Amino acid sequence: MKSTEEEIQTIKTLLKDFRTAKYHKRLQIVLFRLMGKSYKEIIDLLDCNQTTIWRNVKKYEEFGLDSLLQETRGGRNHAYMTVEEEKAFLARHLKATEAGEFVTIPYFRLISFLHT
Repeated sequence: MKSTEEEIQTIKTLLKDFRTAKYHKRLQIVLFRLMGKSYKEIIDLLDCNQTTIWRNVKKYEEFGLDSLLQETRGGRNHAYMTVEEEKAFLARHLKATEAGEFVTIPYFRLISFLHT
């Protein structure tokens, strides 16, 4: 992997910045590859998988340093409701309880509804 001294210094600077702490392993992987370390050496130093090293190096080569500093996890964001959707959801359950039915709603949703 070819590198310039400027790239190495930029990564070293980012590693000193607490705001990039959650990306330090990615940055370290690329830094060590730029410095000529083998996959085996990086695995031993950082206790990570070979696939992780390959993925981060490839991402850096294709998209640059900024690609390592982006959040990549999606999580379950698609399962969250908007405020309007949640109000409609809870309103249906409120009507059911007023009609005498037993309804179970997670506590945090009920509190959220009552405070709006």
